[in-house]
Amino acid sequence: MSTPAAHTTAERYGADRNPKSGSNLSSKMIAIVTVVLMAGLAVAIARYMDADAKRGDVTVEMVSHERTADDNMRLWVDVTRKNPDVLSYCIVTALNYEMAEVGRREILVQPGGDALQRFQVDIPSRDLPVSGSVYGCSTSIPPYLTAGPTEIAE
Repeated sequence: MSTPAAHTTAERYGADRNPKSGSNLSSKMIAIVTVVLMAGLAVAIARYMDADAKRGDVTVEMVSHERTADDNMRLWVDVTRKNPDVLSYCIVTALNYEMAEVGRREILVQPGGDALQRFQVDIPSRDLPVSGSVYGCSTSIPPYLTAGPTEIAE
């Protein structure tokens, strides 16, 4: 009995389909796409942090709400400012049963006073309001906003 001659892999299966030398286009493309995605992520994070710094250190929290009429919602909100000497504003909304916004009001918070202030805000609505919510606050005041509500004495 004779043994077959030893064959090399190349003789048996043909030329190597994945040569180790030379450029590998797919790995270069993956590297390029990864670098571009990382750069985009870095730009997005930088823009978010810049916008966050511009918003200032003002927060708003809803305390209570009451429907005063079929087209009016009254909210009580607490506004907390790290620096009470800075003019700021907050946005509050009235919501219907579907939780759609049916009314909105901007609150101008004048400089001075305590770091924590409570405001009563009446929001006219275009549908039956059932709840309220707070949208957010900023120290970048829009030019159309000139007068705010009065603070509630506790």
